[in-house]
Amino acid sequence: MGQERRLTASPEYLDPTLSPERRTQLLLAQMTLDEQIGQMCQYVGEPSTTPAGNIDELTNYKLALADKAELIRSGLVGSFLKVPGAREASYLQELALSSRLKIPLLIATDAIHGHGMDVAAATIFPSPIGMASSFDPALLERVAACTALELRATGFHWAFSPNLDVVRDPRWGRTGETFGEDPYLVGALGASMVRGYQGTDWSTSSVLACGKHLVAGGAPENGLNGAPAELSERTLHEFFLPPFARAVEAQLATLMPAHNEVNGVPCHADERLLNDLLRERWGFTGFVVSDWNDVERLYSVHRVAESPKHAALRAVCAGVDMHMHGGGFFEHVKALVEEGALPRARIEQAVGRILLAKFRLGLFEQRSSDPLQIERTVLHPDHRSLALEVSRRSLVLLKNEGATLPLSKQARIMVTGPNAADQSVLGDWCRLQPPANVVSILEGIRKHSGATANVTYVPCGSIAEISDQAIRDASDAAQRADLVIAVLGENSIRENPARTSGENLDRASLDLPGRQLELAQALVATGKPLVVVLVNGAPICSTWLVEHAAAILEAWEPGMQGGSAVGEVLFGDQNPSGKLPLTFPRSVGHLKSYYNHKPSAYHRGRFHASASTALFPFGHGLNYTTFEYRAVRCQARLRRGEALKVDVELANSGARAGEEVVLLYLQDLCASLTRPVKELKAFRRVFLEPGVAKTLRFELPPEALAFLDRDLTPTLESGEFRLIAGNDAASCTFWLE
Repeated sequence: MGQERRLTASPEYLDPTLSPERRTQLLLAQMTLDEQIGQMCQYVGEPSTTPAGNIDELTNYKLALADKAELIRSGLVGSFLKVPGAREASYLQELALSSRLKIPLLIATDAIHGHGMDVAAATIFPSPIGMASSFDPALLERVAACTALELRATGFHWAFSPNLDVVRDPRWGRTGETFGEDPYLVGALGASMVRGYQGTDWSTSSVLACGKHLVAGGAPENGLNGAPAELSERTLHEFFLPPFARAVEAQLATLMPAHNEVNGVPCHADERLLNDLLRERWGFTGFVVSDWNDVERLYSVHRVAESPKHAALRAVCAGVDMHMHGGGFFEHVKALVEEGALPRARIEQAVGRILLAKFRLGLFEQRSSDPLQIERTVLHPDHRSLALEVSRRSLVLLKNEGATLPLSKQARIMVTGPNAADQSVLGDWCRLQPPANVVSILEGIRKHSGATANVTYVPCGSIAEISDQAIRDASDAAQRADLVIAVLGENSIRENPARTSGENLDRASLDLPGRQLELAQALVATGKPLVVVLVNGAPICSTWLVEHAAAILEAWEPGMQGGSAVGEVLFGDQNPSGKLPLTFPRSVGHLKSYYNHKPSAYHRGRFHASASTALFPFGHGLNYTTFEYRAVRCQARLRRGEALKVDVELANSGARAGEEVVLLYLQDLCASLTRPVKELKAFRRVFLEPGVAKTLRFELPPEALAFLDRDLTPTLESGEFRLIAGNDAASCTFWLE
């Protein structure tokens, strides 16, 4: 059916002077049914497993992908992911260029915090949870733009980022690749990354962004990746959907449904989610790509399809435009069209969206990588500098008892801990990098200590290998030092067989894994001050550590320059300024814990032998100076439809220059439905010299005061509201008429 179409002598769709829309129409008219369905198919470009010997690696790759080569030459593939490098990506494009219609491939990768999955060396930024601690959308836009440059230089065109999941259970192993628990913050940072990846006007330096995972992947049962999410419609629309809506407003190009089901409906088969809400209400015009094997899971796991073929029908009818990954999908879709179960028009709709993206990116004119451009772009000094800047702003000082930090550069320091001298700073979604490209925490401490002879390192093995002897050795060395730095936490590096967190590795506990707490207890028993540096992608919640460590620095997974940033902060060359983008509960038993809870959450119930307050609240983060919130001011009465103008007077009352992240919350004091105790509505970073005061002006649009009524329709109600700056540092009230 439809195989009779033939290419004209001089195809107009190859004319770059025509609009992308017109070129898409012209190309669609030339395509057979097979070629159209082929554009909906994404395959994996796995590295060759053939022993190299004296054979060139690219030759091995060609041998490994021999079965897919003919599919590409026949025009039956639209995209690849997991391609192991620039040369391999160029080879795939050469195959596509030999096809009848010469349609380029979209080469995709999980560039979550840099291009670290599929190239040998690239700029690796902090994990997203660390970037979120900067509360700096403009900074994240620069990160995404930098990553886009490195992707395009190496022949990649599509980043499976940003992750727009709102975290409600930090046991979830993917917490580190999110922006935390607040929908306003997640939306603001996610939209900035969309703009950074795609640019204001797509070009050959842009890549497609992919918002994922729609929806509620961050609230799975028991914190297990892909587990069901049972949530009210109100909770979905108030907390989990807003970041996706904001990304769509930023012209998001592609979107990925979630692994999980929500209220009994798998997201990959939810036409109300992918069509009615996403396209009809929000106006999304891009294309939807499935997540890994999730079309097939409609049959094999969720059991809402009677066969893999039926699963393909349900997914495509629900709104999935491209299938990730593997065979079978093509055959199922073709049979469904030929049987009349799936309209040809739906196929052309999906393919038109995919082709339009390829034309807008300029792939027909520039599809392959340029070795000279790779050399000029990847790991450029400006990119390394940006990685350091982001790392500095991602660090959160959780505790600093008695001004333990910053450290004296004359102090004798003993360093230990499983994360001190390895590449755990890189985090998940990143391969191990060349050692010269990564600054470990130990290297950063030695670099900034002023006298490296004063720094002694005592290895203790990996998280899974800390022995009695290692604990004794560290304790003995601590006796000869003035203080101890223990670099503890998690390890989510994919190439580490003993990794403790990351995708598909969720946590049953929020404590330090392995025997790390025993190591810390032995070090404290020496009587020497203990400074803890945490390297982790999700909260480590240890009340013992908080009570006994002299200082705790949350480094998250700070990226390739993370060690330098940590060294600078520990010795006072930089002033920490990050704030927590999610709540640290006291234990697993305190879940679920988040700042924007309802008023009745803690009004009567108490935990036996434990406080109900957070170990560290959302927005917490100390500084080496002190900031004073002197006043919050706004008009006393506000008319409907008016923007609310708010002034926050802030002063640096300490002795050092520093940056403060000013958080502005709203509290609805009385409403027809229960409202959260407070909601983040604006934030801004400000730098102040000692003794300097500044008044910051915020302007909240009218919709910032609205909430969803019983019918889930945005509404404004008259009444009294409270504005809160900082974590209850200063406030004022106003009346909405």
